[in-house]
Parts: sequence; C-alpha cells; structure tokens
Amino acid sequence: MLQPPLFFRRAHRRKPPALEVLSPAIFPAAYAAMDDNSQTHWYLVRTKTGKERWVRDQLANRVPEVFLPMLKAKVPRWGRMTVSIAPLFPCYVFARFDLQSQYFDVKYMAGVRAIVSAGNDPLAVPTEIVTEIRRRGVDDVIEIPDKPFGTGERVVVVDGPFRGFEAIFQRYLAGAERVAILLSAVESGGLRVVLSASAVVKDS
Repeated sequence: MLQPPLFFRRAHRRKPPALEVLSPAIFPAAYAAMDDNSQTHWYLVRTKTGKERWVRDQLANRVPEVFLPMLKAKVPRWGRMTVSIAPLFPCYVFARFDLQSQYFDVKYMAGVRAIVSAGNDPLAVPTEIVTEIRRRGVDDVIEIPDKPFGTGERVVVVDGPFRGFEAIFQRYLAGAERVAILLSAVESGGLRVVLSASAVVKDS
C-alpha cells in the first residue's frame, strides 16, 4: 500500500508557523514558499476507510482547495484484467486552508479521522509536493504504464479458456494488442497460443 508523502513543515494554530526543514537533501525544491496566500497552507487530512471521495467533495465546499490524487492501473478481478481507479494514498486527502479559522471545521468533519500532525501540531505540506504529484497525472489521475513482457518471461493466463495455465511469453503481435505465448502445462504439450495482451499477467 502506498504511503503518504513524508515532507512536511510544522505549523502552529495561534501564530504563523516556524518552518522546520526535514530533508532538504532529498527534495530541496519542496521547501520553497508554501503559497501566495500566507494564511493558507496544504495539510494532509486522514479519512475513514473508503471515505476519501466523500471527504474530498465535502471539503470542496468549505476550504479554498482540495486534492485527491488517484491511481489508474490494471488489476486482476473475477478472472480477468480490469482497469481500476483508486486513491493513490488510501485514507488521505490534501486540503489547503487557513489553520487558524478552519482547523475545527476540518478536523471534526464527518468522515475525517484527523489532520496529520506531530504531537498536537498539524504538519504543513510544502506546495511543491502537491504540485509535483499533480504534474504526474491528468485531471488528478496518475497512470502507471504497463511494463512490457520480455521474451522467455513466465506468465499466467487470467482470461479465456486457458485461464489459470502457466505459459512462456514469445512475442507481441499486431501492435502489442495481442501476444503469442507457449503454454507450459504438461497436458498442453507446449501448445503455441495467440491471446489478447490483457489476458495474461506476469507470473509472480
């Protein structure tokens, strides 16, 4: 499971935050100015399980800006590969707001468990972190491209009449939409089969 970013600065509720640089060697650009509006900063809001979208929609009506990065990927489901879009950081939503005036509105909103903090102090997320995550996606959705199969790589068929059979990948056909594999099950006798590329996955 992906974990939320770990680049933060400490913020206090009653006075402007004193900046605390945690790891400049890892992400030096992240420690630039937090935002043009000195009263609002980004924070990481922890949600209840499965409530990320609901919390995002509720926050959108209360705070200046909210960001829920999503991940688009292919996953095996019911014996075949399907496209899934789910939160990149499960149970976390980024929200930009004025901590002094909106802290309690956000923290005690239905569906929210907490604002990520160090002790009692909410941790501000540098704007550059949010900007970089957004840059990697389209409409807040990040897609990780499939890694191509290599010749001789072991695969498993997940769809069609040969579902569950182990095989050896041979080559791509017709612009990588279809693949040629060699079934390696004993009863198949080394049968060469052509299938849709989405019908096979790498053997883990």
